[in-house]
Amino acid sequence: MGHRLEDQDREELLLTARSLLAEAQSLSTRIAAVNEIATAINSTLDINLIFRVVGKQAKWLLDFEHCSICLHSINSCTTLFGKAINLDINSLPENGPIKKAFKTAQPQLIHEGFPAGVLSSYASQIIIPLASEGKILGTIIFATTKPRCYNQEDVRIGYLLALQVSSAIRNAERFQEINRLYSQLDAEKQTSDKLLLNVLPLEIANELKINGKVEPVHYDEVSVLFTDFKGFTQLSEKMTPRELVDELDYCFSYFDMVVDKYGLEKLKTIGDSYMCASGIPQPSPTHAIESVQAALEILQFMELRKQEKSAQNIPYWDIRIGIHSGPLLAGVIGNKKFTYDVWGDTVNTASRMESSGVPGNINISHATFELVKDFFECEHRGKIVAKNKGELDMYLVRGIK
Repeated sequence: MGHRLEDQDREELLLTARSLLAEAQSLSTRIAAVNEIATAINSTLDINLIFRVVGKQAKWLLDFEHCSICLHSINSCTTLFGKAINLDINSLPENGPIKKAFKTAQPQLIHEGFPAGVLSSYASQIIIPLASEGKILGTIIFATTKPRCYNQEDVRIGYLLALQVSSAIRNAERFQEINRLYSQLDAEKQTSDKLLLNVLPLEIANELKINGKVEPVHYDEVSVLFTDFKGFTQLSEKMTPRELVDELDYCFSYFDMVVDKYGLEKLKTIGDSYMCASGIPQPSPTHAIESVQAALEILQFMELRKQEKSAQNIPYWDIRIGIHSGPLLAGVIGNKKFTYDVWGDTVNTASRMESSGVPGNINISHATFELVKDFFECEHRGKIVAKNKGELDMYLVRGIK
């Protein structure tokens, strides 16, 4: 009889040992599956891909008919497996298992479905909080219609998976935030670059951004063009400030278009005076020709504008245009409001060509005349006294040959 009892005890021990071994092997397999999922989801920063991997591979861990992740950041649930649910986190009942998981940061094991709500048709549920760095990001939900399907070991496996999912979601959200900040920074940089290019040529702006300063450059051959309006002061007194600004903006905007068309560089406007140059910052062997072409279009525009105003019996100003060609120094001045400017006798002489010029005409110096005489019809005005320059040969451009 004693031998039979020993045999029976031995059989029970063997059964128990086999059962424990099977459970250990099952647990080991499930943990290995968690590690595989962790490797997959931590190799990407795309939160949608993370969700797809979990929905597909979590079936190796738990028997479920529904799997979803609810996130605070989007205030809704994303269904990873099974029938999709439309769930607003804020509208969930306070005593419901999902809200409890949020508030207590503890897993919720449900053996009988919650009597109300979108998950009421699922008899068994595991709701595990997704936590990272002490912050609850949301919950992951596993559910099935089979009653009392889950146990504490299933909860532990779900918890191990939740740890990995939380880490992957946090990394993905940080990556999205970094991308958002980089996009914002890039947009601000583009805005800054546009503003810089409004006041500086592209080459000069790039040099300033790279070196923090711009070295002055000497140019042997440049044409400088000045314009201003005769009678501007008297006529402006008869206009409202708004009308005056609108008219100057209308004219100078057209000048800008012409200057861009012929590759000139706008330098500045002072009151009713407009200044630009050809041959900087990129030297051009045809700088004088381009300057005269631009001047002809500007003059034509102003003549048409004057005719329009005359037809309305509105007094209008004439334009004076002066051009001189020669060497000069160009560079950037200022350390807050940058200005690309030019210096030298060429600039002064060009200014005298304009101020001593005939209204409604293009006045050029002898130096400019020598560079354009084969392309444009010019009329010699003779020697004209220019302020601080003495007598200078001046020419009027009549048109293209």
